[in-house]
Amino acid sequence: MFWALAGILIVVVIAVLVMPQFVGVRNVARRAEYDINVFKDQLAELDRDQAEGRIADTEADAARLEIQRRLLNAGDAAEKEKSPDGTPRKGLTAVIVAALAVPIVSVVFYLQTGTPGMPDFPLAERTDIRKAPEAAGFEGRSLRELADRLQERLRDNPNDEKGWTLLGRTYANIGESRLAAAAYQRAVELTNRDPELLADWAEARLMARNGNFTPEIFGDFLEARDKNPLLPKPWFYVGLDKAMGGDLEGAAQIWTDLLTIQPADAPFVAAIRDQIARAAKEGGFDASKIEPSDTAKRLAERMAPTMPREAPAARGDTTAPAQPGPTREQVEAAQEMTAEERNAFIRSMVARLAEKLEENPNDPTGWQRLIRAYEVLGETEKAAEARKRLEALKTN
Repeated sequence: MFWALAGILIVVVIAVLVMPQFVGVRNVARRAEYDINVFKDQLAELDRDQAEGRIADTEADAARLEIQRRLLNAGDAAEKEKSPDGTPRKGLTAVIVAALAVPIVSVVFYLQTGTPGMPDFPLAERTDIRKAPEAAGFEGRSLRELADRLQERLRDNPNDEKGWTLLGRTYANIGESRLAAAAYQRAVELTNRDPELLADWAEARLMARNGNFTPEIFGDFLEARDKNPLLPKPWFYVGLDKAMGGDLEGAAQIWTDLLTIQPADAPFVAAIRDQIARAAKEGGFDASKIEPSDTAKRLAERMAPTMPREAPAARGDTTAPAQPGPTREQVEAAQEMTAEERNAFIRSMVARLAEKLEENPNDPTGWQRLIRAYEVLGETEKAAEARKRLEALKTN
């Protein structure tokens, strides 16, 4: 059966490769027509994605313009390639030789290195694949189940801004950046472009694009910063955009302003300082000579009553500490969950904190929070292990 199928496949491949040489340039026009149909299908699919909220309007418009441009080019190519001449193309002999040589060489190579007598190995019997879902962590599965339940609730109550916010943050926690962006977009619409949610939406879209900024994403970070200049996220990403564009000193200036307006014990201070030092090293300038801007100084004066007078003791590392606990919106939304959903949500947050500490273990405050969380959940062994990590950190 194998050799019969292989023989049929070889004949089909040869026919596919050789026959187009006898239809001349008419086949090129057919290729252009095929491209036109593909681009039309892409436009239709883009319209469906936009209608279902899987892609932002601005990104959809940009993609639509690009597809339409390619569609016009394909139409021009189809007109240019039309010709009454049906003569075969040049190089027919080379194509035929290649079409015959490839399957022959492949068969010879398979007989030398392959195992024709190997029995079938159906997908249903692949234990390594079947065990993959079972190997997934409980927290990740629980968080995805929570997202599914939130979606069900939001179908009945599509104007629940807290629900959309929690859904966006849940998707962001499990790495589903595109789904997070769609949820955040709805939350932004319902809150009249709340600056914090606007920054979260821009961040999710940025992650979905693998860190590549667009004018729309950058503009939303700027809008969020203008509406609430005390939000740290917009400042960080505006600086990151400058750094990616080669303006390292400009990025260091923005990050210096960010540190000026934030409390000295903010959890991200060490990471921002590390970014400034790295930018100074790569840009060849002295970061200590960068002074906060007048705008940052005025904002710092507004924040002075709530900021600590002295910075915490410096540590020997510059790694970022673990992320803080649930936000106010997450806590409020958790109060509306069932007991099972709330338990899954809490465990997912604890798992996220543990992952952050594995990446950045030099954060004693984070280890203390993790120990307390494990004790509350009754995870005594994990609490003991975390306490050992904390004691080892203190002795170093």
